[in-house]
Order: sequence, then C-alpha cells, then structure tokens
Amino acid sequence: GDNPGEFDGPFDVAVDRKGFVYVTDTGNRRIQKFSPDGTFVLQWGSQETGHGTFVKPTGIAIGPDNTVYVSDFFTDTVQQFTDTGKFLKKWGKSGKEPGELDSPAGLAVGLDGAVYVIDEYNFRVQKFASEGRFLKSWGKKGKVNVVISALNFLFPDNREGQFYYPARVAVGPDNLVYVADSYNNRVQVFSSEGTFVRKWGGMGLWGGRFRVTSGMAFEQTGHILVSDFYNNRVQVFTPDGTYVD
Repeated sequence: GDNPGEFDGPFDVAVDRKGFVYVTDTGNRRIQKFSPDGTFVLQWGSQETGHGTFVKPTGIAIGPDNTVYVSDFFTDTVQQFTDTGKFLKKWGKSGKEPGELDSPAGLAVGLDGAVYVIDEYNFRVQKFASEGRFLKSWGKKGKVNVVISALNFLFPDNREGQFYYPARVAVGPDNLVYVADSYNNRVQVFSSEGTFVRKWGGMGLWGGRFRVTSGMAFEQTGHILVSDFYNNRVQVFTPDGTYVD
C-alpha cells in the first residue's frame, strides 16, 4: 500500500546509532523511518521532480553523524538528508566518467564518513567524500567461469576486482569494503583504497556457496550476513569468509 507504514517494493534498509530503521520504499518513491519497535515515525520524498524527491530510490546508508544517503537508480544520483528528512545535497549524473553513475544500487559509509556506491551497470565501486567529492573508483566488467566458480576457485580465474552486476556493499569493523558480486556468486573484499584483499563463495547449493549474492550486513558479533537470493536463505560468515551457518 501507500499509506504510512505500508510498502510497495521495499529495496534496502539501514539502521542508525539510536536504532531507528530507514527503508527505501521504492515503488512509493519515498523513504520511511521507524522506531526500533517498528512504529512509523516519518516519511519523505515524492513522485515529483527536484531536490529531495525520487524516481527509484534504492540503496540507503547512515553516516557517523546520522546523515542519510540515498541512491536513485533511475536518475543516477545520490542525495543526502538529515535524519528528519531535510534535504542537504545531491551529487552524480549519468555517465561512465569518474563521479558519474549508471544505475547506482547499494551504499555504505565507512568509519571515516567516506561513501561507497555500487555503480552497478558500470561494474565498479566508487568512493566519495561525505560531501560528495569523488575520491576514487575500482572494478570493471568480468564474468567468472561457471565451472571454476562451482569448484570454489580451485583453478585460477584472474578476475579478482572484476564484477558482474554487483548489488550491495558493506564496510566492516575492520574498515574493509565487502562487495556482493551478485552474478559471480561471491563476495569480494577490498581495502578502503580499493586494493583486493580476498574473495569467497562460488556457485552452489550448499553452505558457503551462492546463487546470486545480494544484501549484506554486519551484526554486533562481527559476523557478516549475506543474502543468497535464489537459494532463498541468509548465510553467516566470519569476516575472513569462513562459513558459520
């Protein structure tokens, strides 16, 4: 539905330091905010055009100062808001050059306030300062061989740092950047400067394998939870990629 507390295609969720929950209500072109117990608090955005409005809001992330960042998949922009929905700033435009975007999806904010954006159709991660200044990007299009993936990368593939429709990004307590490399059925891990650190996963049905990695989040124990889309489950790993559950 489209009433407060109802949804039409919710895409992403973020939690601030006070436990308030923010949801990109994509079909309704808005952000909804809830208390930790799920009580509706407020909403913002609309189907109009201009600052503070959305066409297809997708990723959402909260900065250390409770600034709310929202990516818009259709307009190729990222917008900043206060935690009460006041518009602060917008950056990005369609394109392939540094700082330009093509269908931005997941967002994450580092411990230093840097904003990481999954630039999905450009097959890369872009890093911005908290005010939207471009810092760097890494990645390019690369499809992992299905057989090598199913054999858990026992044979070299030489596609580290390449992506095939990445979806989400998360920053760990170690300040490493974790990327759901969706259609390569794996997670890739990088330093905050984009240096490849490790990868794990591979195509499969059993624990530790994936059929399209999607959402990711860290829990308080430091474990990372990864949504395994076509296997219809969430899997739990240590940050080094060891399968837990």
